[in-house]
Amino acid sequence: MQAVLQESKTQFKHVLEWCLIGSLLVHALIMLYIPKPTYEKPPVQKQEIQIELVKETPPAAVSPPAEPEPTPPTPEPPKPEPVKPPPKPVEPKPAEQKPTLPQKASPLPEPPVEPTRTVTEAPAPSVITAKPTASESKAEVVPPPAPPAPPAPPPEPPKATGPSEGDIEAARNAFRNAAHRELKKNQRYPRIAQDRGIEGDVKLSINIDDHGNITGIEVLESSGNKAIDEAALAAAQKSQLKPHFNEILRGKISNIVVTVSFRLSS
Repeated sequence: MQAVLQESKTQFKHVLEWCLIGSLLVHALIMLYIPKPTYEKPPVQKQEIQIELVKETPPAAVSPPAEPEPTPPTPEPPKPEPVKPPPKPVEPKPAEQKPTLPQKASPLPEPPVEPTRTVTEAPAPSVITAKPTASESKAEVVPPPAPPAPPAPPPEPPKATGPSEGDIEAARNAFRNAAHRELKKNQRYPRIAQDRGIEGDVKLSINIDDHGNITGIEVLESSGNKAIDEAALAAAQKSQLKPHFNEILRGKISNIVVTVSFRLSS
């Protein structure tokens, strides 16, 4: 079996060799009998360069813009001529005619009497008024307008009703003095300050309502000693200011300032 395969391989190699040789021979014959092409280069064309001289045309002159024509001045409107008043028509006076006296018929025939002629007066010549000239028409005096009536005086302010400012100020001073006496009555000298010989002044601000009741107390200036300050506050709290309150002070006073003084008797 192997011998057969070996023989077939050798035959196959021989066939390939013969095929290669035949193809080479065929190509050699073709090369011999086919004419060789002639490769001729085309002639080189010469390039011609033409130069034309063109005369440059000068640029067109630019004309300056035309100046606008000046506008003619507007004519002034004619002044209106004054209107002349039309002349008054002249009424001719009627001619006065005297009445003719009637003739009395005479019962008896009388000799003919010449008829009386009625004399008519000639009409009076009509008076022609001349037209007023322009200067006379302009000379007419126009009466000046009447001056405006003076403005009416302002109404008097309503007179204040109730107490005057002087009455209110007097009532305020009286109430402040009464409050000072009330505080002096309720004032108690603190024993510790008295033993140590301490004196001082306390300025209090007392708030009141519209009926004279005390609503608040505040120390504005301290005496520098706590015991004296507390004694001044206690005197204010014990005081009754309502009996000394005047009705004219309602709404006019809400605060008074009172100074409470602490002095040792010599």
